Amino acid sequence: MASEKPTMILLSKSDMSKDDISVLSDAEAWKLIYSIRTIKAKDNRLQICFTGFGTGKKQDLISLANSNNFKAVSSVTKKLDFLCGGDNAGPKKIEKAESQGVQFLNENQFITLAETGELPN
Repeated sequence: MASEKPTMILLSKSDMSKDDISVLSDAEAWKLIYSIRTIKAKDNRLQICFTGFGTGKKQDLISLANSNNFKAVSSVTKKLDFLCGGDNAGPKKIEKAESQGVQFLNENQFITLAETGELPN
């Protein structure tokens, strides 16, 4: 049976149940954990962060992003490609993104990008 630490990690990072995990040895559990990390590390999709939108609108945009092979993230990092801002976008988040060379898009520009693959001018 897998020990407590790999069991907790697998419960949070996979769709496995406690019963599924209980039949694994520690070595098997850690092997699964490392394979999950490797898959996540190879995620080369373009990253986009949505800010300044209401909850419903933001969820709609995240769904559109995911269905068009973007990776929606919640913060501005060095790996971010686009920041999509609504009417209530915070100036600090915009400033941080611009200082890192992230392209800022409004909602309509993002929708066009998602649907056509064309970057706005």
